[in-house]
Amino acid sequence: MRTELFLAGKYLRPRRNMVSIIALMSILGVMLGVMVLIVVMAVMTGFTDTMKEKMIETQAHFQIRGPGGWIPFPEQAVNAVKKNGGDASPVIQGAVLVQYGYEKRRLDTQAVIFAAPQSDLEKHIDTRSYIKAGTFKLGRDGRKSYAVISTDMAERWNIGVGDTFLVHSAQRLTNLVKFNANGKVELNQDSSIYLPTEFTVSGIYSAGKSDFDRIVFFADPDDATELFDLPWGAATAVLGWWRDPFAQEPFLEKIRAELGSYAVISWEEANRNFLDVLNVEKMMMFFLLIFIVLVAAFSITNTLITSVYQKTREIGVLKALGCSNGAVMRIFIFQGLLVGVVGSFAGTVLGVLVIRFRNNILRFVSQVSGMELFPKKFYFFNELPAHIVPQDVALIVGASIILCTLGALLPAWRAARLDPAEALRYE
Repeated sequence: MRTELFLAGKYLRPRRNMVSIIALMSILGVMLGVMVLIVVMAVMTGFTDTMKEKMIETQAHFQIRGPGGWIPFPEQAVNAVKKNGGDASPVIQGAVLVQYGYEKRRLDTQAVIFAAPQSDLEKHIDTRSYIKAGTFKLGRDGRKSYAVISTDMAERWNIGVGDTFLVHSAQRLTNLVKFNANGKVELNQDSSIYLPTEFTVSGIYSAGKSDFDRIVFFADPDDATELFDLPWGAATAVLGWWRDPFAQEPFLEKIRAELGSYAVISWEEANRNFLDVLNVEKMMMFFLLIFIVLVAAFSITNTLITSVYQKTREIGVLKALGCSNGAVMRIFIFQGLLVGVVGSFAGTVLGVLVIRFRNNILRFVSQVSGMELFPKKFYFFNELPAHIVPQDVALIVGASIILCTLGALLPAWRAARLDPAEALRYE
């Protein structure tokens, strides 16, 4: 076995201290394939992990919703959660229409109010790190109602700390009109006088998740209750938190059993379609990019077939000296194995380096090309995330070595079938 391995290494170096160009190209093919696989899998894993972290940061671990779309007495759900060791808070969420700008003449329909007690928000959200200007202050102070908007909103609405904006709810707007007996729209004479809610910006935040920052602003539950014409103390949902958001299903089963008709939805269930898409994309990228290594394996096959013809006389001498067919096969199989091992090791090192300096590479390419390669408005993050998983690296390296070894089987079988007498006469 050691002799076959020695000869396999020798055949990869036909000249003293020099690797053959053909063998070098085969190793480069494997190296690039492994590098690309490691980089892509690390980026896909990092994207998924970072997305989950951002989801947990900007969402509760689970939410409880009532059968009618809102919960008149959320204390029951809150008490059930706290009794079982979790934490919960009633919230009011809903899409709103925002008036902003000079004389409040501009409208923004892409806004969602998130109203919860400030103490609960500060307990579960790192508001200090989120705040970029002003302070995280909600509620009323005299005649002013304070809200915290995002940096995206501040830029889009061209307002800052101390400025005001108006908020309309769909419920109040639809109460202003009605259909008459003829099916035509007319003013609702029974509707009460309606004025929008005016908020003063107390602070500007950024959660680092662009889809959340683009639409969500924080307010006090009392202001949201009036805005949506909800009964006093009601909530649209109860948000809850558990010690481990990735292992909370047994805890949620207890809550479901106690609350009966209430829907208890984990953060994974709420984002199931998106998470499934990420997992499918990761697997598809692996199966598609493994073809790069497969092409390198075919290159090894061609290289070793050429090597068999070049070494025909040497193979004849080996067989004439008593070398078995199995030993000859092992020589060329070990050649494929060595190419796979060396190429996989080099590709792993290069892949780790690319991941280590990925953001520097992106910034350099962006400066040279003048194009933004990773726009946060599409990918939700400020930098390219990546996470190298040892199991993924082991799978990639193992698959590469196996493919390279299998690529050597045909030329090894061809070498073993050579007749020693014919091989010695080969010119």
